[in-house]
Amino acid sequence: MADADWESVKPEIERLYIQENMPLPQVMDRMESMYAFHRTRKQYERKLKSWKFLKYNTRPLEDWQFVGRKLEKRRREKKDSEVYFDGVQQPPQKVRKATYKKAFVSTIDRITSISSPVTPEGVVVCTPASPGMRLAWDASLPWLRFSSLLQPEHDPDQPSLLPSLTVASPRDADTSSYTLNHEVIRCLSSILPWKRLTTPPGIDSSTRTTAALTVLMPEEYEGQHCDLSASLCSSKHTNMDRLSLELYLLSNNLASHNPTGTSFEAMETDDTRVMKLFHESGWNSAKHLETILAISEPTAGAILEKVFASAIRLLDTDTVERMLKAGMDPNSPIETVRHGALIPLQFAATINGNTKLLSLFLSHGADVNCSKSPLPALYFALISENEEAVDILLSHCATVTPAFLAEAVSRSIHISLIGRLIEACPDINARNSEWEQTALARAVIFGRLEAVQLLLAKGAQVNILEKIYFGGYSGKESMVLGLAIRERGVDDIFRLLLEACTNVNPDPNGRPYISPLAIAVDRGNLQITKILIQKGADILVADSDSDTTLLELAAKHKNVELGRLLIDNGARVDRPLSAGKAPPSAIFLAVKNNATDLIPLLIEAGARLNDEYRQHPGTVLGAAIENGDALLIQYLRNAGATMLGKKLQKIRDVNVAIYLQQNGILQSIMAECGHRIFAAALSARDYNLAHFLLFNSEFNFDDHASDIPLEAAIESHNLFFVDALLDLGARVTDRALTSAVRLCAEAFTDTNLLRRLLSGFQGNAPTAVGAAIRKNRCDLLQLILEAGVDPTGAPWWSGSSWGDEVGFFGAPESVLELAAQLGDPTSILQVLLQSALWDPRASGRALAIAVILHKQEAMEELLAAGADVNQEVVAVDFPYKVADYENRDRTEILTPLQAAVSHQQVSMVERLAKYADVNYLGRGQRTALQLAVERGNMELVNMLLRHGADINGPPVVNRGATALQIAAIRGYLGLARRLIDLGAEVNAEPVRFDGRTALEGAAEYGRIDMLYMLVQEGALLVGNGERQYQRAVRLAERNGHMMAAKLLRSFRAARQSDTPKREE
Repeated sequence: MADADWESVKPEIERLYIQENMPLPQVMDRMESMYAFHRTRKQYERKLKSWKFLKYNTRPLEDWQFVGRKLEKRRREKKDSEVYFDGVQQPPQKVRKATYKKAFVSTIDRITSISSPVTPEGVVVCTPASPGMRLAWDASLPWLRFSSLLQPEHDPDQPSLLPSLTVASPRDADTSSYTLNHEVIRCLSSILPWKRLTTPPGIDSSTRTTAALTVLMPEEYEGQHCDLSASLCSSKHTNMDRLSLELYLLSNNLASHNPTGTSFEAMETDDTRVMKLFHESGWNSAKHLETILAISEPTAGAILEKVFASAIRLLDTDTVERMLKAGMDPNSPIETVRHGALIPLQFAATINGNTKLLSLFLSHGADVNCSKSPLPALYFALISENEEAVDILLSHCATVTPAFLAEAVSRSIHISLIGRLIEACPDINARNSEWEQTALARAVIFGRLEAVQLLLAKGAQVNILEKIYFGGYSGKESMVLGLAIRERGVDDIFRLLLEACTNVNPDPNGRPYISPLAIAVDRGNLQITKILIQKGADILVADSDSDTTLLELAAKHKNVELGRLLIDNGARVDRPLSAGKAPPSAIFLAVKNNATDLIPLLIEAGARLNDEYRQHPGTVLGAAIENGDALLIQYLRNAGATMLGKKLQKIRDVNVAIYLQQNGILQSIMAECGHRIFAAALSARDYNLAHFLLFNSEFNFDDHASDIPLEAAIESHNLFFVDALLDLGARVTDRALTSAVRLCAEAFTDTNLLRRLLSGFQGNAPTAVGAAIRKNRCDLLQLILEAGVDPTGAPWWSGSSWGDEVGFFGAPESVLELAAQLGDPTSILQVLLQSALWDPRASGRALAIAVILHKQEAMEELLAAGADVNQEVVAVDFPYKVADYENRDRTEILTPLQAAVSHQQVSMVERLAKYADVNYLGRGQRTALQLAVERGNMELVNMLLRHGADINGPPVVNRGATALQIAAIRGYLGLARRLIDLGAEVNAEPVRFDGRTALEGAAEYGRIDMLYMLVQEGALLVGNGERQYQRAVRLAERNGHMMAAKLLRSFRAARQSDTPKREE
């Protein structure tokens, strides 16, 4: 509680003590007299220290000496600098004075100073942020027109739109410049993915804020952004400063929901801030709402759209009602996290336990069926299981479609309401497509007995074929009766449907039909199988329509009675003979599943015993051998089974091996499958079996699988078998070496085994080299390389073979990539680079990875080794914590330069841009310039342009965009202005898949000023621009940006009234 008391008065103490420079005793008196807040001087001093309210900001001499050295070094490097103590920027004049007096360092000290001093805590020296551009703005831009209305002193006859800016109370946190600037930086950081907006942490930099504002918004006069950011970052800010910024961001849909989405928490935070802004502005009265809606300024209308949406999402019914009465459109879409853009009525229908908002929209003329949306409000009430909302919407004559009814019966809605929906539905058997299910099918699946009864009474058809998941496929079809069997077995629903079904053998008319009988057998349900056969189900149809015969299905369940019933009623024992290897038969499955009681029935019925099957182990006799049942093996042989096949992978134990040897079978088995079987015995640690096989079989080590036993022996840590196999002539492979490396690293064994394997090895072994890198064993790596092993080539890859950290970049094409990710660049990478002549492609891919992972030393090593700077890598499911930009795609394809731009490594971009193809697109989604624009980083944009970046560089076909299109979508108005000034094509075509023109992108995301500027700069709206115009309006309206759509319509009307040839 004590901490809460202090925090409640913290802003006022800061104002008095820091901003007004009041002595501490006077602060104490003022706080006690005005706010009855009494504390001792020592308590005040402790709290001021913990808050870092250091009035005089005295620093130790050592700190200033560090700053002096740092500034001197940066001056020699021709770098500008800013100095921060505890996150507060120090005035340049103070820095110059202090470094001259306190930080003097003699020339001898500078020369003799060997190691760099440790950076003192709280001290930061860094480069100022600068957008590096001067832009000229059209005074007719919507925001610049609107901002003049916020300043009535410019026009005494013009009333102010902000009649009552509230003054913060002493306990209001908004009086804190620290808190205010933190909010400003947080807001800007959510829009601009800049490293410099968030690092170094805690820094309040007006230059960074200025740079951000320049990228985002226009200014009335040159230097306005500097003035605004200086005000925001100082103790002399006003509410008008913050309101001005927030209103601009709000009007251009920048304050909250960016193109990459948001979360419930972020949206709620933004909405709360919007409503706070709305109330602070004084616009929340009915009179001012009417005034604002009456003016023709797009900015004002756009702001009210966002306020309206925020009020709806926060369930602020009082504000919503005032805005509706003032003339807001109840059918204007709003953005939501879960469902995207929704009509307000749709959103209200999702709110359980509160129908006030729903009734409010209906009373103001909301479209009950949301005819401009593909889904009605009724649907959203349903999926939210909001029965009260469903009832209200039905009472207002909401339309019930068959698809909606089908969804309704699958929900936990009271049966009386289901009955009303059934009665209101014009055709309960209709479907929009063959992939949809009828209401009856859904009721069956979800076990809604009463709904099934009502639907059957209403005339629901039971012979309609419905989609069903069967045999691992979802494209099959069956009767509703089949659905009931699969989902429910024998119950009241099954009996109802069976009674209503007059024909259990419908004509599928060539469709992928599955008989209910096949489904019953697949479920192992003897009772239903009997019922269906008695009902007249055709066994031959059931056998032929399924990809699996009825007896094959029965064999899964080892059900003798089911098998006997099917055989007695004429079920097929075998499939017809085919030229190739067949799918598993009933007898094969019965043997493999140890259905010993079913096997004699099938053999007596004539099952073939010597077919070869696609499935392991390939034959009936092979399945018996793997199961290890000697009696069954003998029984099958006596019945005529002779085919062993070539897919055997194991023998169960040494007893079975002895039986096979005694019966003259073992040698033929081992001749075909010996390597796999011996390796399986080793992997299972069955050394008795392995020993028997080793000395009672002959191995052919010329076979392509001859390396498998050696790998298994190494991985089982059994050196006896390793030596025996080597003596027999087993071939040492890369994978065998890999197993040995892992054994040495994981079991901490000596290297004798690895040395023996290396003694007879020649060739490439990148996988073994990779294993040494993965285990960070430079000693093993050097041992391998000293043996003459070539490390080049692609290491063998499986998804988890190198660990999760390697999986981000997919299959490596060389071990350099592994070293860039896992190794110590000062040792392992150097050793590798010196061990072979590397293809620049390999080192280039490794360089891209090193850049993405911010491994500076590895970058330097690879650049020095001649890496191809135009190679690219795929970063798959890359962790957000490594990325500087949280909202990037889950998968990226990047060259080193693109990676450096994406991660905003300015110095590396400067270095790579000299040698790389700055316009390289490749398989990725962005050129380097497009990435720089996407990051909103003008410093990188200017740098790339200086190195020849094509401002109109083409985008990729899928989800690509030009630099200007990206700026328009993101709402980076200043960047877009800069690009247009440099010749960016305003009407560049969108890409084929998920593409947008600049105009369409701006409209889709509600960028009012961007739209205005694009149209003024020649964006086509008629003639060749007709399609663009129509799409832009549709995208704006779909996402609730009605003012953007209105602005486009007004421009179009003006263009149409101009000379028709103007745009030709």
